[in-house]
Amino acid sequence: MTYMGATSTIGSSTVTGFMTPEELRTAVNGSWAPAPNSHVPTIGVGTDTRCDLTNRVFFALHGERHDAHDHLLDAVRAGARILVVEESKWRRIRLSGPSSAAILVVADTRRALQAAARVWRQGLVATKVVAITGSAGKTTTRRLIEGVLATKFRGSASPKSFNNDIGVPITLCGARRDDDYLLAEIGMNAPGEIETLAALARPDIAVITMVGRAHLAGLGSLDCIMREKFALVSSLSSGGLAVVRGDSALLDASLEGALSTGVRVVRFGEGPMNHVRLRRRELRAGGGQRLDVEACGRKFTVELSLDGAHNAMNSLAAIAIGIDRGLSNDEISMGLVRVQSSEMRFVRQQVGDLTIYNDAYNANPDAVLAALATFSEIVPVGQRKVVVLGDMLELGEASPELHAEIGRAVGRGVGATAPDVAIFVGALAAHAARACREAGTCKVVHVADLSPACAATIVREFLPGDAILLKGSRGAALERLLASLQERLAA
Repeated sequence: MTYMGATSTIGSSTVTGFMTPEELRTAVNGSWAPAPNSHVPTIGVGTDTRCDLTNRVFFALHGERHDAHDHLLDAVRAGARILVVEESKWRRIRLSGPSSAAILVVADTRRALQAAARVWRQGLVATKVVAITGSAGKTTTRRLIEGVLATKFRGSASPKSFNNDIGVPITLCGARRDDDYLLAEIGMNAPGEIETLAALARPDIAVITMVGRAHLAGLGSLDCIMREKFALVSSLSSGGLAVVRGDSALLDASLEGALSTGVRVVRFGEGPMNHVRLRRRELRAGGGQRLDVEACGRKFTVELSLDGAHNAMNSLAAIAIGIDRGLSNDEISMGLVRVQSSEMRFVRQQVGDLTIYNDAYNANPDAVLAALATFSEIVPVGQRKVVVLGDMLELGEASPELHAEIGRAVGRGVGATAPDVAIFVGALAAHAARACREAGTCKVVHVADLSPACAATIVREFLPGDAILLKGSRGAALERLLASLQERLAA
């Protein structure tokens, strides 16, 4: 993965450029050891030595388990032109032999990356910055917005789900000064994080996809989650645009406050109070859906390649921004239908004679319920259905009851019918398994983990022709089951 900067003209050639070495040194308040031998702008930033770092600035970040200061030579070999290192570590580290890279010494590399992003953002005067947050759907909504805007404009977006205090600065540093738009995902799992990231991104447009029961361990209640998410809207200046999921009583008071500061508000949803309103949804043969939408006085039909009512809602946010940016109905429709499912977000995969719906990227109660509804909706009547649900993490004290709620929903059936087999994976999922047995008639299996023996137990439940849903938090890593399936097929 590479991170591109802005456009600079050097001589007669146009190159993609970021900061000059001296601009970078000033931005991060660093000192050279040694100084660069060229004043030509770098072309971007990077933090991963496995990526192409040619002519880029490498920030040596460190965490609990990894320290990039141990891999500076790898960064040089990957082409890094400047290495940003911490003074306390640089005293103990020396590269073996001469280095082609300049060394910029700072007090803290993470804060230096943020400082560079802050300065770079200040220069994006012609770029509309769109920041997207929500308990679920951030990445898909970002991709839908990008699909719409890219039909007419040039811009950049978060690589993958880069939505924390490292990912957001990388996203900002990846913009070019002549970009029309920049799309940044904003995540959180503790109070105050969105406010901090919003201050860094300084969005012109704020999107809240939904407010749901995620990160309760750090925030405690749905009301606290609402306040935290709404910090993104509060960061807008007068004239800024807030695109928010309507049909929510939690939002009403907060929206009144936003309107009083001169922020424009567009609600999207199904109810009559929404500015962008879904009027009808129809499944397409072969996958995807057709939507009849009423938006700001305009009526039109769009098609999505993505399945599920939740993605229909996500598309409404993209429609709202497309209208605000002056796009035609045809341009908006063309942009939406081009967007395909991304990695482990309800991706359909054929593994032998099994149809796998891999939605294992992450999970919270509302996202699981949405996945179950979509699975029930798109699997043909008569095809055997199996759901494999892993632990939902970061739910705090409410975790046992929330898992039980999901178990009851599975047993009773979300959508048309309950699955034929429900498999629960993990210690927390035991609460779901127990509730599912009590509430329904489907076969229930619980395993403690995805050890080889437990994975084999799961795989034995699959029959030829099954449709299988995988859904769990990132820590559950349910996609590992695919390897077990491949081994069974190869045996």
